[in-house]
Amino acid sequence: MIKTVAVVNDLSSFGNCSLTAAVAILAAMGHRPCPLPTAVLSAQSEFPSFYEKDLTASMPHYLDAWEANHERFDGICTGYFARGGQLDHAAALLTRFRRDSTLTLVDPVMGDGGALYPGYDRSACAKMKELAARADVLTPNLTELCLLTGENYRAVTAHRGEADYFERIATLALPLAAGRGVIVTGVADGGEIGNLVLSGGERRVIRTKRMGGRFSGTGDIFAAVVCGSMLRGDTLFTAAETAARFIGQAIADTVQSPHLGRYGVNYEKFLGNLTR
Repeated sequence: MIKTVAVVNDLSSFGNCSLTAAVAILAAMGHRPCPLPTAVLSAQSEFPSFYEKDLTASMPHYLDAWEANHERFDGICTGYFARGGQLDHAAALLTRFRRDSTLTLVDPVMGDGGALYPGYDRSACAKMKELAARADVLTPNLTELCLLTGENYRAVTAHRGEADYFERIATLALPLAAGRGVIVTGVADGGEIGNLVLSGGERRVIRTKRMGGRFSGTGDIFAAVVCGSMLRGDTLFTAAETAARFIGQAIADTVQSPHLGRYGVNYEKFLGNLTR
């Protein structure tokens, strides 16, 4: 049975991220992605020059039209919000369309490397916390985990490389994991990248080899694969393993040739690996 997924994110022409990646991935996994664009960009915002059209005012009209057509969703997947007001519309999406059986995945995109993304402020972070509290699955990076829990990023990462590093992160994430699944994504630890998965009182670290530098869109790709995998009935652990393997394949291919990280990773040729 085809599952229908509302996907809330921006649409960037260059960057292999956000809706461009999520729609392709969810469709390859046999689902029907229904984009709710928050903005359209000529390129993702790490490019030196880009045009952006803010679509905040359009978002409630999408919701009204969907409701008039009696649409329902098996999954809701949210990503980056360029304006705090967009989070209000995302909350309205959950209120109006979420059913008991709807899988809600929130990728609480707020920052990286211990810093907020440009244009994000504490007010938007507070709204993101409210949205995250309504999720079935959360996929924060370590910076976002610290923002959600009020912990100091530099104090946490000061223990990087220690034997109990991931145990410390797990302890930090446990309150968020009450009643939901949490994947702390992209945790750098020496020559590896770890994804810490917490679900149902269990925890597991999925490790992959660290290759190249920082690439645009890997968080969007990871969240989309996890959402698509769980909608097919996979556990959170299996979904995280599938996502980590898929991104690892894309990065390994990308680093074979000169490449600027802002263009993202070459995921397209591996979409067939996500089909059944």
